[in-house]
Amino acid sequence: MCTLFSVLLLFSCKEKPLKTGELQIDFLHLVDNKEIVYDSMMYTNAAGNPYSITEVKWFVSRVTLFKDGEKIEIEENDGIHYIDTKVESTLTWKIDQLFEEGQYDSIQFTFGFNEKDNISNRFVNMPETSMAWPRFMGGGFHYMMINGKYKREDETVAAMNVHMGIGQIYEGSTYDMDSITDFVHNHFVATLSIPFLIENNKSTLISIVMNIENWFQNPHIYDHNHWGGQIMQNQDAMYMLKENGWNVFSMKY
Repeated sequence: MCTLFSVLLLFSCKEKPLKTGELQIDFLHLVDNKEIVYDSMMYTNAAGNPYSITEVKWFVSRVTLFKDGEKIEIEENDGIHYIDTKVESTLTWKIDQLFEEGQYDSIQFTFGFNEKDNISNRFVNMPETSMAWPRFMGGGFHYMMINGKYKREDETVAAMNVHMGIGQIYEGSTYDMDSITDFVHNHFVATLSIPFLIENNKSTLISIVMNIENWFQNPHIYDHNHWGGQIMQNQDAMYMLKENGWNVFSMKY
């Protein structure tokens, strides 16, 4: 009798298997709530600069979900994903991980990379290697490239390369490697607090949206005529974009 009781007790104490589901993240890029029309000088930012967009390339890292106060980190590739509007496969991330079913509070990610994660040669294959940031300028990888064109005040058209990564502090007015005195990490953490549901044996789809126009406004009006088309060595310009970044990302579920 005792043996039978012990066996029944053993089976009754076994944990029930967790009910889990999958998560897929789509990445969208909008201007004024509409899909981008590429290579068309049809947009105007808050500074009054007409501009066009050719491509958008960027990284998210340290992607984390929140559920009832608990943090659930994306384990795949340290939660790093590369997004490129010219490489369709990168616009969808079907995460290779199962998540406990239930209501999730929010999703959080680092725009670009933190100091620990931004390592030169982390990626050795295209297309990610196209994002390499020069070693003498801090190394690692670009956080983002928005490439396109803008129209100057004299109506001529110039390259618009809005590139963000590690900034440099220069001594004096020269921009050469010997005058660099310090480096500045311009990443930031974005938290999107929109609840979503993961259901047992199902795949949940959420979308992370980059609202391009918000890079150029609030709290700072970003003027291409002032900053020019090349800003990789201009920490003031990158810092302005970083501060505007608080309102760039949104989420759809």
